[in-house]
Amino acid sequence: MFVSEIIDRKESHIRTVGPDEPLEFCAAHMKLQGVGALVVCEHGRHLCGLLSERHILGAVVDHGPRALQMTAGEVMDPLPVTCARDDTVAAVARRMTQARVRHVPVIEEGAIVGIVSIGDIVKERFEEMELERGVLRDMAGAHISAM
Repeated sequence: MFVSEIIDRKESHIRTVGPDEPLEFCAAHMKLQGVGALVVCEHGRHLCGLLSERHILGAVVDHGPRALQMTAGEVMDPLPVTCARDDTVAAVARRMTQARVRHVPVIEEGAIVGIVSIGDIVKERFEEMELERGVLRDMAGAHISAM
């Protein structure tokens, strides 16, 4: 299974903010959109970084209430783990686990074409395992019937 299959099934709208947006706005945007991360972009879809709930929480712990006036660019991960549409879901799952991240922007020809979350990966892996289980069960049933 490939990342492209996840991207093709998901809503295509990528939640983005500019690097100068205050964290207070970013946090409210995440809550309203029901997402755990925002892609930080300049000039359309040029990736600057990734801002997650963890980044905002870390800023609040480190800087107190004034963190909400800090900008996405000050707090974001400027070098997030990324993947391509033709990467396998298993490879991306390994990268996410190794880097301890839950959101990965999908890049194609230098532009952001989507974002996959750990929830997307788990869902795809579960469906893949269910399909394999069904095939094995059918094969076992056919083998027993043939005896």
